[in-house]
Amino acid sequence: MYVSDVQIQQDPAQEVIDQDTVLRLDAVDKRYPGVHAIKGVSLTVRRGEIHALVGQNGAGKSTLVGIAAGSVTADSGTVQIGGVTATDPSPDWCREQGLAIVYQEPALLPDLTVAENMRLSMPEDHRPSVGEQVSWAEGILSRWSSVAAIDPRTPVRELPPDARFVVEIAKALAEEPKVIVLDEPTEHLLPPAVAELFRLISELIDAGGAVVYISHRLNEVKQIAHTVSVLRDGALVGTFDGAEVTEQDVVNLVVGRELTRAHTRAGTRTTALGDTMLKVTGFSGHGFDDVDLAVRAGEIVGFAGVEGQGQREVLRALGGLGTGHGTIELSGRTIKTSSPTAALAGGIAYLPHDRHNEGILPGLSLRENASLSSLRRLSSLGVLSRVRERKATSETFASMRVKAPSPEVDITTLSGGNQQKVVLSRVLMTESKLILADEPTQGVDIGAREEIYTILREAAARGAAIIVLSSSAAELEQLCDRVIVFSRGKAAKELVDDELSEHGIAQAALSATGSRSRVGAALQKVTLGRKLARNDLTPAAILALATILLAGVAISQSEFYLTSRNFGLILPLLATLAFFAMAQQVVMMVGGIDLSVGPLAGLLVVVGSFVLSAYKTPIGMIIGLIVLGLVAAAVGLVNWTLAAVVKINPLIATLVTYTAIQGIAYLLRPLPAGKIDPVFLSYASTKLGFIPIMMILAIIVAVLLEFAMYRSLFGVRLRATGSAHATADRIGVHTKRITLIAYVGCSVLVVPAAVLLMAQAGTGNASIGDSYTLASIGAAVLGGASIFGGRGSFIGACLGAVLVIQINTVVQFIGLPLYWQQWLLGGLTIAAAAFYSKSRTLAERS
Repeated sequence: MYVSDVQIQQDPAQEVIDQDTVLRLDAVDKRYPGVHAIKGVSLTVRRGEIHALVGQNGAGKSTLVGIAAGSVTADSGTVQIGGVTATDPSPDWCREQGLAIVYQEPALLPDLTVAENMRLSMPEDHRPSVGEQVSWAEGILSRWSSVAAIDPRTPVRELPPDARFVVEIAKALAEEPKVIVLDEPTEHLLPPAVAELFRLISELIDAGGAVVYISHRLNEVKQIAHTVSVLRDGALVGTFDGAEVTEQDVVNLVVGRELTRAHTRAGTRTTALGDTMLKVTGFSGHGFDDVDLAVRAGEIVGFAGVEGQGQREVLRALGGLGTGHGTIELSGRTIKTSSPTAALAGGIAYLPHDRHNEGILPGLSLRENASLSSLRRLSSLGVLSRVRERKATSETFASMRVKAPSPEVDITTLSGGNQQKVVLSRVLMTESKLILADEPTQGVDIGAREEIYTILREAAARGAAIIVLSSSAAELEQLCDRVIVFSRGKAAKELVDDELSEHGIAQAALSATGSRSRVGAALQKVTLGRKLARNDLTPAAILALATILLAGVAISQSEFYLTSRNFGLILPLLATLAFFAMAQQVVMMVGGIDLSVGPLAGLLVVVGSFVLSAYKTPIGMIIGLIVLGLVAAAVGLVNWTLAAVVKINPLIATLVTYTAIQGIAYLLRPLPAGKIDPVFLSYASTKLGFIPIMMILAIIVAVLLEFAMYRSLFGVRLRATGSAHATADRIGVHTKRITLIAYVGCSVLVVPAAVLLMAQAGTGNASIGDSYTLASIGAAVLGGASIFGGRGSFIGACLGAVLVIQINTVVQFIGLPLYWQQWLLGGLTIAAAAFYSKSRTLAERS
């Protein structure tokens, strides 16, 4: 037993030891409001060592490794990786020095493909070219082929949780790091994947690497760790030889007291089971068939089986999160589970296993997260009683030992385990007759796990029926009265009494299925339909088809439509809206919307009436364009400052700018005035035949931007920033810089649109661009842009502009009233958005 020495010494003997040190944290300290998260912790990790870091939820483990990885900034202390020291390391610096990290929640961007995610997180010297990234990712993932079936071209949003963790671990190992940090790496992995992970860790250690292994599973820690460090309440209790310290010693150090394993099952229960509470008959759905089930009041029933055998699908269907057909009776009353709301109203509460995506509500406090499903019970005549709400949540948090400065803090500030406790609190506060617990102790520490067992037993003792699904046979043995093992979508075997053991559950699961399920087995073959659904150019193809159909209508009604004169009138308008739509698309890629583009164009036209007035020389025209560019860039900078620095909602921020620049434009030109240089306007109106040069320029810009978005590193970072801002930050993307470029780029793209408006007006007109704000948003959304960021197409935005102009033109040709322009545009926008949204949903679920 020893405590790590982290001080850098100068004598030769210590120098030899330092050469083996790959990671050193020296006197690291970190405080959050109301919480002293890390208290002067010093830690050393050496080459060829698996260094386990254990502690309760909230002990500071994730914060400590976040500091080591550069994603969390320490208040004091230093980080040394491979002999190089920094006081404020960035994720990029840590990665370049040789540290890789697998976070408790995968640091993956949902709108990027698996290959793009893997490439983006690589150090520069390990990063493949864009053209090679798919084959490169296939080679890395092939090492997991015995347990994983993952196509690198698949968007991460379509992967199930277990497959996401495989990708996260695979990309971290692909960095060939000097030291890799694994934060709860096996929580979502199936046994075959855990075995494969341990094999790859062994290879890394044999090659001279090092591993920091964070886990609540002490059997895993004892199996692989050379060294064990224990954190408690942000302080390092000590560092011990893994071979000498026992599992019970570690448990006692973690919780700070003697803790013995409770073991309560039917054989030791003190109360008798009640009447049948739940009766399920002929229950069938996706992944399961003809399931019959009965659970008595006070009984805890376990669902087991190799992953993918239908047990999770049954549980989710009972909770209203999946489709199921059959008869469900609760306390003798037939209930519906067509939705989570219907299931809850019928008396069924569901605890999800995917806490990050289905459990917590980011932005809401702990109190609000916990009480949300119980508001009806805590209200009188539709008015929520804050006193009752606070009392109920405080009592539940106290019984769950939730560690937080206050019930009013944002739930995202808590550790993963404490978040899990809050989600479980929400379920318990519903006082439902049936509780469905899907992996209830996932990511929860040793002490809290026993507390959750106790809480579930107490709920059963009060008369609730409970179904627990767990990948841990030991957990099911300890907690359940009986266990049902699933195979190929059916309840294959029921284990009770002496058969209900960890060994018996594992044996029944394997013998029932005959073979292990693979991670990613739920991933179906990629059909043409799924490829189209996931492709960001699919909406563009739909728009092109709609445009052609409308053109056919116009041709049938008028010979004038297919004339050079008509296109000579339409194409300048199209080029103008195309630039507006592309400008809007840039900022929508990072999750923003710029309401100021229309007034900005008006301001630029007004400024142009001064700096591009009559009789300018060519140099004067160039200077004038530069001035317009600088004005546009300044507006983009203001928008970025308000949205990204001051943290005002982008809609409100750009609405403020909208009002300000519109006021400035009217101050400069209260009425249209000031003649713009006709020579300059002739340049702007130049045509090749009947096609405007500016239309050709718009097409070139769209193609270049589309290429850059998918083929350049900046484009991938742009999509990453909009896809998951916090995650992109964590893997080293400079999101503030990317967002700045997006807002400034949006405003600069308005300049060519403003030049086209100058050609139309010929004078300084402050209001000339106002109508283009909503039109630009509509065109971008029609083209497939997501208002949440991360998805879209510049070619699609241009085709959205084509459709808008086409609708306006066709309505006039067929003699309809002008209000039909709004009706058609609105109807097609809704139809296209609905189709796009539905296709995305189907792609993610299939």
